[in-house]
Amino acid sequence: MKKYILPLLAAVLAVSACGILSSETREERAAREAREAQMVHRGIETGNFTINIDRMYPVRGTSKTVTNYSIKVKDRVLTSYLPYIGQAWRVPYGGGHGLNFKADIGSYNVVKVADGYEIVIAVKTDEDQHIYRLTLFDNGRASLDVQSQNRERISYSGVMDFYSEK
Repeated sequence: MKKYILPLLAAVLAVSACGILSSETREERAAREAREAQMVHRGIETGNFTINIDRMYPVRGTSKTVTNYSIKVKDRVLTSYLPYIGQAWRVPYGGGHGLNFKADIGSYNVVKVADGYEIVIAVKTDEDQHIYRLTLFDNGRASLDVQSQNRERISYSGVMDFYSEK
């Protein structure tokens, strides 16, 4: 029994020491959170922001980690570069462009919620009509639900790119 306790105690001490060395103080964390919330607010207020997508959640099947995908809102234009897995109806031969397009925003509605914002963006492309429901939290994390007229719903998660807009 003693031969298990000593290595376990050493592992616990090593993990807690790493946490102490790398943790930020309460003041540093509060300042960082305030800066992030301010950057999120500024992006929403100006209508210019980018969300980098890191995970997709198709209706059928398992979620998948993805890289190098994003949505960008700038000057009343939505640039969508998203992967799509799901059923599609009435789409062009070969599948069309899917959720990869640049289109003028038809409607853009923002509602402030307790810990962030809920944004509903409606766009119409040559192939389809889409509703992008974005929940953007004060820390920059985001969840996105895309409903299309001719495609099955799909969801994503990601984080606001605080440094893309200068």
